[in-house]
Amino acid sequence: MTPATLPLLSREERDLYEEEGYLKGFRIFDGAGVRVLQDEYEKLVLLLPPGKNINFVNWWHKRNRTIYDLCTHPRILDYVECLLGPDFFLWGSHFFVKEPGDGTVVPWHQDAQYWPLSPMKAVTVFLAFTDCDRENACLRVVPGTHRGPLLRHRAAGKSHYILQQEILDGEFDPEDAVPIELKAGEISLHDDALVHGSGPNLSTRRRVGFTFRFSSTDVRCDLRVWPNFRAYMVRGVDIHHLNPPGVIPSGYGAPDHMMPE
Repeated sequence: MTPATLPLLSREERDLYEEEGYLKGFRIFDGAGVRVLQDEYEKLVLLLPPGKNINFVNWWHKRNRTIYDLCTHPRILDYVECLLGPDFFLWGSHFFVKEPGDGTVVPWHQDAQYWPLSPMKAVTVFLAFTDCDRENACLRVVPGTHRGPLLRHRAAGKSHYILQQEILDGEFDPEDAVPIELKAGEISLHDDALVHGSGPNLSTRRRVGFTFRFSSTDVRCDLRVWPNFRAYMVRGVDIHHLNPPGVIPSGYGAPDHMMPE
C-alpha cells in the first residue's frame, strides 16, 4: 500500500470491524467494470463440466488467471491490508450463486468451523457481481458473533443447502442478523468467525456473489485435512513459511470439484 492511499479505512472503520466483524459497501468497479464482471461470469459457467453446479466447485484462482487477477485487484488488497497487516496471502475463492426461485440456502455458519487453519485469522471479501439485496437473498450477518469461541455446529444433510453444516438452534439469536446489501461492483469484508448465512432467492433476479479468502502469514493450514492448500503471497513478505506456496496460473480454466490441486 502506498502512502498516498493511507488510510484507506479510517480508524473508526477498523474499530467497527473489530467490534462487529464486518464492513460493507466499498465500490471497486463502476458500470463498465460491472458489465465486464457479468460477461465474465457467463464465460466461466461455460467452462464447467455439464450439469456441474458452480456452487460446488471452488479455488478458481488456482485454475484461471483472469480470476487470480480479480482476487489480487490492488484496491481490494489495500482494504485487506488495513485489516490483516502488510504480510498476507490468498488461499480461497468460491462463487455463491442463487438463481431465481431455486430454493437454495446457505445455512447459518461460521467459516472457521470448516477451515483447518490456525490461528483463526482470515478475512473474506465478498464481491457482488449482481445487485445483492434482501429481495434476492443477500448475505446476512450477526454482528459481534466473531468475538468468542466457535458455536456448536451440526451436520445438516439437506439437499437445498449449499453448505452441509449449520449452527445448532439456541446458539445465537437470528433476530440480531442484519442484511449486507451491495450494489454490483461493491464488496463487503468479514471475519472468519462471524455468524452468517442467506435464505432462498424468491425474486426473479439472479444473485451472484464471489468470495475470496486471505490470511496473514502466521496462519498455518493442516495439510492432513487440506492437502491441496496453497498460499499465494499477494502482499509483503512471508517470514514464517508455514504453507506450501501456490503457482500463479497462466491459463483460463475452471475447477471441477471442491479444493482441486
